[in-house]
Amino acid sequence: MTTEAEFKEIRSLLLELNKKVEGLNELLEKRLIGYEEPLPDELKATKEYEAAKKNKTLELVPWKKAKKGR
Repeated sequence: MTTEAEFKEIRSLLLELNKKVEGLNELLEKRLIGYEEPLPDELKATKEYEAAKKNKTLELVPWKKAKKGR
């Protein structure tokens, strides 16, 4: 049968392992997933959106109406 001291040691090891796994997850996100620069048309669309938002000329259209307009 496992003693209380052994359970505490196992718990401590599991917590340490969990911290290491979290660190590896962060490393994967930063290095392997990467970051791509936006395309020129995406930059243009973003600038247009920001300008419309700033000038309060942005119009939100319900999805169903936007879909019918195609």
